[in-house]
Amino acid sequence: MSLRILQLCHKPPRPARDGGCRAMDAVTRGLLAAGHRVRVLAACTDKHPYVAPDAAYQAATRFEAVHIDTRVNARGALAHLLSGESYNVARFHSPDLEHRLREILRREVFDLVLLESLFTVPYVPLLRQYVDGPVVLRAHNVEHRIWEGLAAETDQISRRLYLKILTDQLARYEVTALRDIDALIAISQEDAAIFAELGCERPIHVTPFGFDARDVPAPDRRLPDHVFHFGAMDWTPNREGVRWLQEDVWPRVRAARPGAELVLAGRDFPADWPVGEGVRVLGEVDDAWTMLNRNGIMTIPLLAGSGVRIKAIEGLATGRPIVSTGLGMQGLGMEPGMHYRQAESAEAFAEALVKLLDHPRSALEMGARGRVAVEERFENGHLIADMLAFIETLVP
Repeated sequence: MSLRILQLCHKPPRPARDGGCRAMDAVTRGLLAAGHRVRVLAACTDKHPYVAPDAAYQAATRFEAVHIDTRVNARGALAHLLSGESYNVARFHSPDLEHRLREILRREVFDLVLLESLFTVPYVPLLRQYVDGPVVLRAHNVEHRIWEGLAAETDQISRRLYLKILTDQLARYEVTALRDIDALIAISQEDAAIFAELGCERPIHVTPFGFDARDVPAPDRRLPDHVFHFGAMDWTPNREGVRWLQEDVWPRVRAARPGAELVLAGRDFPADWPVGEGVRVLGEVDDAWTMLNRNGIMTIPLLAGSGVRIKAIEGLATGRPIVSTGLGMQGLGMEPGMHYRQAESAEAFAEALVKLLDHPRSALEMGARGRVAVEERFENGHLIADMLAFIETLVP
């Protein structure tokens, strides 16, 4: 049975500017490869602007993007602070996008609507007016857990209190959203368990990020001689993690290995980002695979967040030796010491990096084990097939 699927996205899946974009695109490609008809409608923003896709993708998905203004402003923040409604979510509810969605729904029939992230849930009331089939939320994270972690890591009292308010508002909305949808697709078993604890009584399925092994370059077999971090700096957990890596971890590495180099790359690096000894900032790079598949040791210094780190899967797929916090490898089922090095404190993180730099052949062997393990568990075709089997139980 070929399903007519509307995929509603909170940002354009293409170009693949970050892990969230790649995750949405992997689902689109998997559904199309399985013979289903997918229409993609996305919000585009100043952070994620519209870029015309290639002709084949456009023809296959009839992709459209509607610009919405998600910039934070004092008036909107104050209004939602007083009303108790989540400002994080409200910024993605646009009259323009709702208008275009209504036009599409009046002309076309869909068997299923796939909502990408919590930020598309505000459109459920409109969808219910036109769509008889199930509305399924694909949750990229447990969103309020990200803000909960950020609040806990913030020293400034006023900022911590404000983040706590945003977290509570977002948590209330997230719980309410679980009642508005027909089913939930979580990105990890850990997230699925949290949603169940929050009171989700809808069917829950787990579909992590998948990749096509044909897209992954052959691993760089040169001995690793530097350390790197790759991640979008407009995502607060990445920014805080890099700051911790550079300020708390890296001086300890340099004390043990004075010539060590740390390479930082990713979209939206602040122009005034401080560059210390042995630190080189590349900023945004043209190709993620080229950045990930380098003769370096990958770091995932994640201190807050939930879900599955897509860059961890991609780093493993390229055979990179990785040092990560436990949170950075959450939901992957990888074994510390076998597939990556796990470290929670600055001292332990620095010690793990130094050990891998001192024993580069062992680092490569660990990376090779990680590559084999991730190929076995995260091949996109198998993951989409499992997801479709779940979806078919929902469609009349």
